Amino acid sequence: MVAWLLAITRRIAHAIGATAIISLLAACAGTAQFEKPAPFDEIELRERASTMDRHGFRVSATIPSRMETQAIFGIDLWKKNIQPVWLEIENRTDRSVRFLPTGLDPEYFSPREVSFGFAKGYSESARRRLDDHIEALNFKDPIEPHSTVSGFVYTNREHALQVVNVDLLAKKWSKGLTLLVPVSGEGIGEEQLKQLHKRLADQDYVRVQTEEDLKELLEALPCCSIDADSAQREPLNLVVVGKMDNIGAGLSRRGFRYSHASPRFVFGREQDLAARKQAQWNYAQPHVLRLWLTDILYRGKTVWVGQITSPLGGRFASAPDRERGLIDPSVDEARLDLIQDMLYSQSLAKLGLVKGVGRVMSSKPRMLPNGGHYHTDGLRTVFVFEERTIGLSDIQFFEWESLSDHHHRQIDTTSTP
Repeated sequence: MVAWLLAITRRIAHAIGATAIISLLAACAGTAQFEKPAPFDEIELRERASTMDRHGFRVSATIPSRMETQAIFGIDLWKKNIQPVWLEIENRTDRSVRFLPTGLDPEYFSPREVSFGFAKGYSESARRRLDDHIEALNFKDPIEPHSTVSGFVYTNREHALQVVNVDLLAKKWSKGLTLLVPVSGEGIGEEQLKQLHKRLADQDYVRVQTEEDLKELLEALPCCSIDADSAQREPLNLVVVGKMDNIGAGLSRRGFRYSHASPRFVFGREQDLAARKQAQWNYAQPHVLRLWLTDILYRGKTVWVGQITSPLGGRFASAPDRERGLIDPSVDEARLDLIQDMLYSQSLAKLGLVKGVGRVMSSKPRMLPNGGHYHTDGLRTVFVFEERTIGLSDIQFFEWESLSDHHHRQIDTTSTP
């Protein structure tokens, strides 16, 4: 009897084990079903889109909220930091053009890459439905004459605001249009963009035409930002001249994205825009860029004063140092990096230097309230951006201050007993 019971028990155990293995294999093969969502209505996205009409093209862009994204795609793209940008391009010209998504995000996702990232657990038929659905929603080229094309570009996730570069290419022809688009559902981005547009419209501008008048006004700008306690902080070491979309295009092409930054104040208000360099798969240079709109209008272009700094230690900065806001004492290094970036931005038309905070020697650095300090040649770089594509050999220069002269004077002063 005992032997019989043992034999039955073994057979039951083997059966249970086999069933478990079969179940496991079935789970690995994928049994979940993807249900294709109902077709979405583009009207709502189009109504709240940021739009630009130029060169015979009307471009509109919207970034749906996380809830809208799930409803449209049937999967949570935000979970994998994928941000779909809805794009509509109306071509009113006689040429066939192509849209270059790399200009929008050099590390954008292909449709099949997106669906593959969510395929785990689905049955084979469900995966095919998911592939087809993501592919169908993708923006498709070309944009034929007198036609309109719409669809999604799958970009890396950004917060609050995204610079949407729309680069168009045809035979012996190319144009770029740039939109600053808030992320739906991220109230801070929508509110900040609203305030920025209001400030641009309401500003009482001082209009200048000559380089001499511009230089005089730039040198009269404040030397530094201050903090909430009115203590002097980092120097204002740059000036940016140009329309907001052209500036945004140049910065975006070199990896700068909108970002939160600790508040600094100029003209009695916090920075109008802040950006950092970003990279998806490795650490980017951790520079922090802040910009404030001035009341200067140079040849119809807005003028912004700003600062760029880097945390102490750069990409190797410790968490405590980042928390304290300690900066690399050589603030000119971050400024030099920005100069090099903008030279390659394809939007920089002219470059120069004016006097700023004044020379601060490394032997006698200027102290900051948080215990940090900095030294500098005292100059601020002036960047002028334009819409046209500009190569390295086409960049012009203001014949103002000389970086080499200031460098030599700094060495001479340092070496004086």
